[in-house]
Amino acid sequence: MYTAALMKSTLFGFFVIKKYYTNLQFFLIIFLLTSYMTNAQVTLRIEPGILLDTDSNNLGLLLNAEPNVKASEKSTIGLRFGISINPHKIRLDCSLPYFIDELDDNGVISFVPTYDYNINNKYYSPYIGVGLGYYLFNNVDVSNRNSSTSDVLEGSVKNQLGFLLRGGLDIGNVRCGLEYNFMPNADIKIQSEQKIGIINNSYLGLFIGIKIGGRKIKTNYSGNI
Repeated sequence: MYTAALMKSTLFGFFVIKKYYTNLQFFLIIFLLTSYMTNAQVTLRIEPGILLDTDSNNLGLLLNAEPNVKASEKSTIGLRFGISINPHKIRLDCSLPYFIDELDDNGVISFVPTYDYNINNKYYSPYIGVGLGYYLFNNVDVSNRNSSTSDVLEGSVKNQLGFLLRGGLDIGNVRCGLEYNFMPNADIKIQSEQKIGIINNSYLGLFIGIKIGGRKIKTNYSGNI
């Protein structure tokens, strides 16, 4: 069951990335130009993970890809490209005859400039990070209980600015941690601009990832953490 859910969610993730491919190119070009102008060495973090709170019947997943550069000895700045699968938490107006066909296979794409601060420069290094960026939502399928047809309405959801808070532990080139992505609740509206409910896409995720490129982390430490 979990294997099928994972495959279904992954396929949806590829669809969402394809849909917003132009937006991703735009943000990446800006970051690379900035890095080139400052002559900074770019590293890349890849961070798969799971969502810890979802209303979906399928798995809640996340995947982040983040190029970053050093801002100082203990801090880095980056541009996180994130996708979360099945974060939707929907609340409809019970007085209206509308319902959501299914809550599965929904997604959020995010483009978030980030700032991370490591407590030290040792092999085991706790860190905290913040970010503020743009979160893109997909629309939802809405049905009417009072309709004699099986026509499905499209519930539109406006994209939002959101806030990222994260923290965890760097172990050499490996990073594990928690991240919370906060977005204001968004209205769900049908074609007539009637509001039928709200959607909460904020999510808490657990991830583990690796760093590619950059200076190799020294492992000849004396045991002091």
